[in-house]
Parts: sequence; C-alpha cells; structure tokens
Amino acid sequence: MAFLIFSAIFLAIFYLHFALAHRAWIAIRGKQSSELDMGYVRLEDYFGQSFRRKLKHWLATLPAATNSTAGLRVYDHGKERIYVAPTVQYPGGRVEKEILVTEGAFACGPNCDFRNELMVKGDGDIGEGTSLQAIAADGALQLGEGVTVRRWVDAAGKLTIGADTAIHSRATSRTAIEFLPGAYAQSLFAPEITTEGRNDESIELSPVRGALVQIPHGPQETAGARHGFDPAKLFSMGGGTYFYEGNLDVTAPLRLRAPIVVRGHFSCGKESLLEADVKAHGNITIGPASVVKGNLVADGNLQLKPDVYFQSLLQAGGEMRLSFGVRGLREKLPVAAHATKAVTLESNIVINGKVSSANRVIAISTPMAWLQPNKARA
Repeated sequence: MAFLIFSAIFLAIFYLHFALAHRAWIAIRGKQSSELDMGYVRLEDYFGQSFRRKLKHWLATLPAATNSTAGLRVYDHGKERIYVAPTVQYPGGRVEKEILVTEGAFACGPNCDFRNELMVKGDGDIGEGTSLQAIAADGALQLGEGVTVRRWVDAAGKLTIGADTAIHSRATSRTAIEFLPGAYAQSLFAPEITTEGRNDESIELSPVRGALVQIPHGPQETAGARHGFDPAKLFSMGGGTYFYEGNLDVTAPLRLRAPIVVRGHFSCGKESLLEADVKAHGNITIGPASVVKGNLVADGNLQLKPDVYFQSLLQAGGEMRLSFGVRGLREKLPVAAHATKAVTLESNIVINGKVSSANRVIAISTPMAWLQPNKARA
C-alpha cells in the first residue's frame, strides 16, 4: 500500500510539470492557427496566389474613393491606395508608389520604379532597368534586361527573365520560364525551365552502351579495378544498399544498380547509367551523356557534365553546376535541384520542375563552341 501511495504522489508531481502545456494542448486540439498558412510550404507560387486572393477581397469589400473616374478606380486600403485601370502603358522613368491593378495589358518604358505590388490581368512587358516590388500576371510576362524585383514574380503564362535581371525571391510560372544569361533568382518553378540556346536536336535519348564497370559487381568482374573502382572497398549495408570506403572515381562508363553511400567523392565516366541513389560525403560529378534515374545527394559540390539526363532529385551541400544540354525530365512528377550555395545553369538546359538555392540560381552563357549539335547520347 505504501508503494502505491508513493507512486501516486510521484505521478502527480510529475504531471504538474506538464499541466500548463496539457491544458494549452486541449484548448487548441483540432484547430488550425489563423497565423499559419500551410500553403506557404506546399505551393511554389504561394506569394502570387496569396496576393491575388487578398487583392480580390480588398476590391470586393472596400468602397471606391470619391476621386475615382470611369477610367481609373481608386480604393483606400489603410495608408495604401489601390489604382485599378483597364490598361496601362507608362513612359520611361515613371515612379509609382501605389498598388496598381490593370484589367488588361501592362507595359512600361525603361528605368521605372514601382514601390508597391503590380497585378496584371493580361500580358505584361517591363522595360529594362526597371525596379519592382513584386508582380503577378495572369498572362505572359516579360522582364527586360537589368530589371530588379525586390520580392517575387508570378505569371500564369510564359515568364521571360531578361539578361542580368535580379529576382530576390521566387520566380514561378504555370506555363514556362525562360532564364537568360546573367539573370538570377532564389528559386525557379515551372512546368518547363529553359536557358538560352535551347536545341533539342543536340541530344538523342537512347540506351546507354555497354558499361565497363557495374555496381554491384559479379564475382568474376575485375574490370572495375582498372577504372578507379576497387571491389575491396565496397561493403553491403543490408537492404540492398552498399557502402564504399574512400573516393569512388570511375573513369569508365558505370552502371549502378543499387543505392550506394560513398565516404568521399564520387564521379563516373561518360555514358554511365545510374539506376539507383548516390549519397556522397564529398563532391559528385556525373560524366557527359549519362542517364541518372536515382537521387543524387552530395555534402559538397555537385556537377552534371554536358548532355546528362536526370529524372530525380539533386541536392548539394555546396555549389551545383548543370552544364550545357542537361535535361531534367520525369513523367507525371516534376524534378528538383537544390544547393546550399549557388546553382549555375549553362546554356541549352531544360528542366521540368524546380531549381532553388539558399544563395542564388544564376544563368550563364556557354561558349559558342558548345552550341553546335554533338548528337550526344543521354
């Protein structure tokens, strides 16, 4: 009996440590905080969609100001004003401090400055050197050279990001993004992302020719030892996954048939076929004209050489470089490429999905020598 009494007192004292937390949990159980919008992490175009919803609510509930006219409706929203016009075409050098909504097309000349958001319900054409807070377009949107966007860009139609344009947050489109040399953003998301010099004839998708090195290897296979693969350093981790001790730099075509963890750098020769995931503690370099079906995760840098075709996730703890002719395509699902440091996209790249960086994603112009069709096998 004494033990039971002692246990009850102990449990009561223990519960008191969590009583306030338990009471708070009961109060909010089954409820969703109005301060949190889970769409922020689920929707790539969250900023554009959120702005559209808020703007629609404001225009439906706010009374028009007394100085509204047939061609320009004005709404007061706290300290801000919302201008609504049928179509707008601004000359160069215009400065606009209010939220602007156009019910048709929008265009502006060079070196304008828009201090607040723009909503374009038609097509948009932004002049070179213009500075924007943020812009959403229900049609196609073209950003001229050297445009600066302090926040986000979202378009329902094709989004063209001009040379040397800077976007300091997300750029999204529900159709396509063309990303020209010198432009950079924190992330890009669209059904199709392309860089300059797209040439689909430069790549012929065909089966990779016979690999000289295979992992896992058969008991009689010794060719790998002559091409940078040492079978003695390969260990089974169970569950069909393998571990390689040290750097794995395969100089010949490689066929990877099982997931592998490399305690060092990983690289493979041209025309390799990676059917499974690769995790490397160092850098990952994929040889030209290879096919990557598994995920690639590098603690260091990650580089895909020219004409690589990938169908998966790319993740780099350092920098990432996607070379000329890289294709990121997968049926039904988008692909994704993310790096902690900069992501560099060369010419003639096509990616269906997302490219992002904690630093920046930047496009560069590949030397013209690469722009000639090479009929590489990817």
